[in-house]
Amino acid sequence: MNSKTNIAIEAATDGACSGNPGPGGWGGLIIFIDNSEIEIGGSEQNTTNNRMELTAAIKTLEKLKNYQLKENFKLRTDSKYVIEGYTKWISNWKKNGWKTSAGKSVQNLDLWQKIDELRIQGLEMEFVKGHSGDKQNERVDLIATSYSKGIPLDSEVKKLSSEIDSKETGSSKIQNLFLKNELLEKFAEKKYFLNSSELNELLGEESYPLIKKYELFEWRNWRLIPKNQKYWIIENKHA
Repeated sequence: MNSKTNIAIEAATDGACSGNPGPGGWGGLIIFIDNSEIEIGGSEQNTTNNRMELTAAIKTLEKLKNYQLKENFKLRTDSKYVIEGYTKWISNWKKNGWKTSAGKSVQNLDLWQKIDELRIQGLEMEFVKGHSGDKQNERVDLIATSYSKGIPLDSEVKKLSSEIDSKETGSSKIQNLFLKNELLEKFAEKKYFLNSSELNELLGEESYPLIKKYELFEWRNWRLIPKNQKYWIIENKHA
């Protein structure tokens, strides 16, 4: 991907934390005009949800500095804390010597100062309601949640997924089935979480009625198990 010519058209970020404070993760997604994407993510052992939301935005802004952005570029997040701080609070804090209106120290000062340094002219932050079915928000939520649980999403999984799509034309059903099973094996090995729409995309429309029931079912060598009232995990029946 040529950072000089490829134009970023949108980004999404999310943070997650178990315990608050506790183990946390963050995720970011950048989408380009040629339909390519960049996913980023990371984790911290002892943190808070607000710090992970801020970190996700910071890391994504750092990446965006390398690319040309379309006009009225939007960074989408479900964190009103990040949006309000970025668009309103920082200005007042700086006037008060990085103090709140009550004269107290600003919480997460290091991250607020960092995000202020990374401002990109013309970039807008847009609120999106979390867990509402928004595809990009669901994706960065999955990245952040997976990292918080110590399950990083690696590039190999995305590569296999891309291979399935790219081989749709000019390849046999057997080749596509092989790639699909390779991808299922990777998800089972890493215990990655998938939401229902992602699982439907992976298995195909014929599995939609089973996925919609949100009950355990089997597909070829695999056992599909509902998890946490939102996700699915995959197990190899013969492992």
